[in-house]
Amino acid sequence: MRYRCPYCKADLGEVKPSPTCPECGRRMRPAVRANPEERRRRRSALLKIDREAKAKMAEIRSAPNPRTLYSPRVLFAAVFLLACVGSLLIGMANRRAEEPDPEIPHRRALRELNVLATALGRYHFHMGRWPHTERYGLLSLSNDYREKGWLGPYINHLRKDPWQMPYQYRVVNEGTTNATVVLFSSGPDQTPGTADDLYPDPASFEVGTEWTNGWVHASERIPGIPIFKE
Repeated sequence: MRYRCPYCKADLGEVKPSPTCPECGRRMRPAVRANPEERRRRRSALLKIDREAKAKMAEIRSAPNPRTLYSPRVLFAAVFLLACVGSLLIGMANRRAEEPDPEIPHRRALRELNVLATALGRYHFHMGRWPHTERYGLLSLSNDYREKGWLGPYINHLRKDPWQMPYQYRVVNEGTTNATVVLFSSGPDQTPGTADDLYPDPASFEVGTEWTNGWVHASERIPGIPIFKE
């Protein structure tokens, strides 16, 4: 093995030279030939470093690309998922709304009874009498039967009570000056004259006269709402 100065390239012979080059005077480190075991160790270390670098690069490439979130497929999948969740929530809300509540039907019945009582009071103010019991009954509040003085409708439509029974209505001493009205709901047992019958507030029949200010015929008062004529 011959030695050469790495700076001036001088040939130093086969004998290991001193640390200083005799030609240029610079200090040098002569190369030392590694033994086979050392070469294998270095090669194994280099291979290990190369494998770790490749594994790291593969991990980086496998990370999701943010741009893929804006692709049509991803957006469609997100919209479809939101629609499914919305449908599920709406279905749950509807099921809860349909669950029986012992208080809500009573409140609704009382509210509608008070509305009917107010409508009857306004009908009486215009007509000078209560609707005939046997002729049209409560339908006179929503339908135009060409009766003189009728300025309804006083309600948009006549509904049944929460237990799918018609509201009970009759006039006591009909045709006399002391005629009175009986209006009630049969209640949950759907049987008139029992303890669970519901009645409106008597004050609802006393409508007074303040509401008459600006009152005009229904065709001008509520345009777009059909008035049934029979």
